[in-house]
Formats: sequence, C-alpha cells, structure tokens
Amino acid sequence: MYGGKIRSIRLLRGFSQEYMAEKLGIDQTKYSRIETGAQKLSVDMVQKIATVLDVSMTDITNNEPLIIQNIASNYGAQGRIENFYADQKELFEKQLASKDKEIDRLSKQIEQLMKMLERKK
Repeated sequence: MYGGKIRSIRLLRGFSQEYMAEKLGIDQTKYSRIETGAQKLSVDMVQKIATVLDVSMTDITNNEPLIIQNIASNYGAQGRIENFYADQKELFEKQLASKDKEIDRLSKQIEQLMKMLERKK
C-alpha cells in the first residue's frame, strides 16, 4: 500500500534494497515485496522502515506527495532527487486527471438536476 512512497524515499537516500533488508532484519526478497505492495505491513514494520529512512510514519502513510528540499549532497543524490520529483509529478498529474473527471461527473449531475427542477416549475 505504501510501497511506492517507500521506494522513492529509499532511492532518494541512496539505499539499496539489500541495505534496507539488512537494517530491517528481513531478506531482500521480502523487502522487495514491501515496495511492490505484495507484502502487508504491520504498524511496527512501517515504524522500522520510517526509522531507517529517517522520516516520520506519517510521511510514509499519508496520501500526500512527499515534499523534500532539493539540496545537493556529497552522496550524489542529485539524480535521485530529480527522479523522485519526476515520480511525484506523474502522481500529481494522475490526481489532477482524477479530480477533473470527478468535476465533469458532478457538473453533469448538476445539469440534470437543474433540468429536473425546471420541468417541475
């Protein structure tokens, strides 16, 4: 459920799946399943992941895109930051498209209701 966000933060940090698995005390295959959403996460595991990634549980579990500062580091994270923003842009565009569809649906519903009210006059 939170796999995509966990993956994005992991990449931003420059951590490998193997590193994460080692820190969490699980094998890499199980960790990979977390990122793909095939592995259900307990609250305890989300907390452990948040600790390793140095973020809050809320940063992982909320539906809002994660906002980060674009600060270059000695760890060469600049490319990962750009990829992270590209991933977030795609998510944002999907959310906007979804909202646009909902607005269109509601507009049509309002038009139908207005027509019904005019007929009743």
